[in-house]
Amino acid sequence: MRASGVKALGILLGCWLLSACSQWHYDLGVPLEHGTVPAEGSRLTEALEALGPPLRMSATDNGFVLAWEHWHIRENSVGFRLGALGADFMSADWGEMRIKGEFLLLTFDEHHLLTSVTRSKWDNYGGGGKAIQPFFGFVSVVDVDDLTEMMPQHRWGSSLFQRLPGTLNANSNLDTGQSGLQQRGSPKAAGQQALEMD
Repeated sequence: MRASGVKALGILLGCWLLSACSQWHYDLGVPLEHGTVPAEGSRLTEALEALGPPLRMSATDNGFVLAWEHWHIRENSVGFRLGALGADFMSADWGEMRIKGEFLLLTFDEHHLLTSVTRSKWDNYGGGGKAIQPFFGFVSVVDVDDLTEMMPQHRWGSSLFQRLPGTLNANSNLDTGQSGLQQRGSPKAAGQQALEMD
């Protein structure tokens, strides 16, 4: 067998063993560095012109808050399987997640004047895992589902068709209610979501 044939066979074998590799990038929202944050005392219209429509909003005792967010999530998974014709004798998987983003919260009074600006940025390791599994298929070692759900504005119209319990609890809505805001990725069993009814 010639050297080129051995090389091609090696590449084919490597592709067959590394059949469980993937890399996913999620980009949610619009990067906030493109918009200029208005100074305190600015009017609501100036903020909307600079930043566009907010993704989350909530009433407060003496006004309201608006929030914008941007997320960039990178998920890497590497794995290999030993087996032939769909029979997995052993699979080994490794995965990790990186989260980068920013959150901007603007507070307005009842006269639609900006009273405070809160901005946070992060670039964190989001977790990872390893697995060795005999006799079973590919296992996911990184879970990003709670971070990659639709942006809030994609669900606003559907709120008009909610069942009665959801409609009665509209004030507790995490995106457009009157009971505060919650960033994506917050645990489902804690915090404001406990106020919602199914």
